[in-house]
Order: sequence, then structure tokens, then C-alpha cells
Amino acid sequence: MIVLITGCRSGFGLLTAVAAAKAGHRVYAGLRDVSTADGLRAAAKGLAVEPVQLDVTNAEQREQVVASILEREGRIDALVNNAGVALGGFQEQVAEDELRQVFEVNVFGLWALTKCVLPTMREQKSGVVVNVSSMAGRMAMPGLGIYASSKFAVEGMSESLRHELRPFGIRVVLVEPGPYETDIFSRNRRMCRGAQAREGEYAAVQTKLEAFMEKRFAKGGMGDPNEVSELIVRLLDDANPKLRYPLGPSTQARLWMRRLLPFWAEEKLLDRIIGL
Repeated sequence: MIVLITGCRSGFGLLTAVAAAKAGHRVYAGLRDVSTADGLRAAAKGLAVEPVQLDVTNAEQREQVVASILEREGRIDALVNNAGVALGGFQEQVAEDELRQVFEVNVFGLWALTKCVLPTMREQKSGVVVNVSSMAGRMAMPGLGIYASSKFAVEGMSESLRHELRPFGIRVVLVEPGPYETDIFSRNRRMCRGAQAREGEYAAVQTKLEAFMEKRFAKGGMGDPNEVSELIVRLLDDANPKLRYPLGPSTQARLWMRRLLPFWAEEKLLDRIIGL
């Protein structure tokens, strides 16, 4: 298979690129800045993984990467839309440019790159698009509303796209990780500018929420990200995948809570757990 994966500097993207190559696929690994590919090259040494310059928000780079792969390989069998950014902070604190940047990467970039590969996949009458969403796309937590709203958008787009592309033999799948040990909670952790001052009306709630998050994501509280990469690689060869694949610590409990509890009960439970 010829596989294009975005966001391969670290985390799920890097692990998926390496795992897919080990499974025998030829991988083009997109990075927002290809000069940061040293870690990827080291992890993929001897494997069929080629780093490519791909900022998903850059139309020229999207088109160039797809055209280059088609020129060299003559086909694209799989697209893994993994690139994404998170943003913490209460929605009143978030500036418009911060909101737009999250959606540019998580939603518009994903949508535009998918459009680039679809003509080829339709002509092939085969292909798979794996969109890496999040449990935040199923249940929105306070302080993560902007990130969650972008993932809710990805969920809706993917569900509709699955119906639209099925007649062409193209599979669309959502992978919905819960908390995993990736750079989204360390190097890539971002708070909106309005939350960084740690003062004002939301200061007390922010302190409680951060205490809850630190306890929740303490060592041992997050999953092994290899679980996610291994799932994605299995889905590349799955001829009849489900639409959604939630996985990770506490994921099933959260889904059952969403299915069984009325929203008012969910609110009360969340207030009690976090201490709001």
C-alpha cells in the first residue's frame, strides 16, 4: 500500500508511520517542518518511510505532496489524517485567531487534503481515509471546548463522507483516542493567551480543573500510544471497518455514561468529580 500520514514528527503520527512500514507499506510521512525529521528517520531506519514537507494548512504543499506521490507511485491507497493541535482555556478567554488556527489545522486542513486524494481513490475504486479524532469529539469537557468543537466537526464530516464515498469503494474510519502519553500533553501542550495570566473570573475554576487533569493524567493514567498506531495499521487492511473506534483508558466508561445518563445527571457527576 502507498500511505500518506500527516503529523509525523512525534506521537501517533511517528508511531503509525513506523508501524505501517514494518507491516510492508510504503509510507510518506508528512511533517509541518521537514527539518524536524531526525527523530522520525532514526525510528524508521531501514524502513520504507519518506519524510515530506506537509503543513496541512498550506494549499500549495498539499497539492505538491499528492502530485509528487502520484508521479512516483501512480496511486495513493491510504490517507491517515493525524495532524492536529489542541488548545486549553475557557471559551470566553479564547481569541478569534486562536480559534481559527485550531480549525485551520484540525478541520480545514484535514478536509482539504482529503479532497486532494479523492479523485485518485475514486478512479482506483479503492482507498481508505483514517481520520484521527478524539474522545473529545464525543464528549466535550470544560476548558477544552475549542479543541472538542473541532473534533465534533471532524466526526460529522467523517460520518457524512463515509456515506458519500462508499459507492466508490473508499472506506472512511474514525479513530477516537482517549488520553495517551503523547506530546499533546507535554511539548505540544498549549493554553490560550487569555488563560495564561491565571487571574480573573475563571481563575478558581481553572485551578480546580488543572488539579483534576494532573491527577487524571498522572503516571499510569494514560495509555500506551502504540495501541493507537497498531489499530490504525490494522484498519489500513480492513475491508469492512466500523465507522468509529474509541480506545484508551476510561473511554468505555465515558461512552456508557453518555448513553445511559440524562445530561443533567452527567453535569452533576462531572461537577462532583472535578469539584466545580
